[in-house]
Amino acid sequence: MRIVFPEGAEFVQSPAELDPLRKLGTLVLRPGAPKDKADLIDRCRDAEAIFLDYSLMDAEVLRALPALRFVCFLGIGYRAHVDVEEATRRGVAVAYTPDYGATSVAEHVLGLIIALTRHIAPSFQSMQAGRWEPGKFKGTELRGKTLGIVGLGPIGSEMARLGAGIGMKLIGWTRRATPDRARHGLVLVELPRLFEQADVVSVHLSHTPETEGLVSRALLERMKPTACFINTARSKVVDNRALVEILKAGKIVGCALDVHEEEPPRDPYPFRDLPNVLITPHIGYNTDEAAANLLRIAIATLEAFVRGEQLHVVNPAVRPAGR
Repeated sequence: MRIVFPEGAEFVQSPAELDPLRKLGTLVLRPGAPKDKADLIDRCRDAEAIFLDYSLMDAEVLRALPALRFVCFLGIGYRAHVDVEEATRRGVAVAYTPDYGATSVAEHVLGLIIALTRHIAPSFQSMQAGRWEPGKFKGTELRGKTLGIVGLGPIGSEMARLGAGIGMKLIGWTRRATPDRARHGLVLVELPRLFEQADVVSVHLSHTPETEGLVSRALLERMKPTACFINTARSKVVDNRALVEILKAGKIVGCALDVHEEEPPRDPYPFRDLPNVLITPHIGYNTDEAAANLLRIAIATLEAFVRGEQLHVVNPAVRPAGR
């Protein structure tokens, strides 16, 4: 089996971590990002299994790779990177790596919330500029405040654990509202009520046709003027034009974003210039622990495929290889 990483494997912390793949076949690591679609196809030539990071594997790419039988997307948002329908038509199994970075992302969210409510970034910039303005940066305690969690999958559930740990009240909404989602004292509510009551709203939804634009202007307009909005999920689940206008008008106190409609964003990027916004370059998942989990789960998906089993496969109609 020819196994290809067409965009390298920078998250690999030790060459030995790839030894299980070497036991399955010939391993090819192509460093750096492909220049274009033609370069991606060239890098994947004759591949039977591909571990995909950020490139787009659309119908044209899939048709150009007749030997391909398996693709594992290194992350959660596989639909933005792989044409699953075309892969299914061509008999290519598509897998992904769920739950690998739930703690990493949730801890990043907690850091963003604290940074916003305690003015860490602007007070640091003030000190860097040689000023001494302690009276300017009055913060807000989180204990006793209400955290509204939109989406209660692995990351949202981990966010609930962290919020409860610092004494926040928890309310949440999920598309699949079952009693087991209401952990750590969280109360399930409808979305309008969540946006009305929360002091901090944190979004943890995957991007699908059903969730695109789900966080609408109407919901954002319901937020308290003292509330903060956090998005570390996917940019397209939010009406970002409305969010910019609400921030400019001072209708909410602040916002933190780790995800952006274009990555990297092109200028002009309105969130970059707003004083009540904290932005980070999509780093919520980026820890040593998450990287190790990502690789472990990815390798397990291919090992299962080779055994004739399915692990985290999103198109189960495609039958695995078997020995």
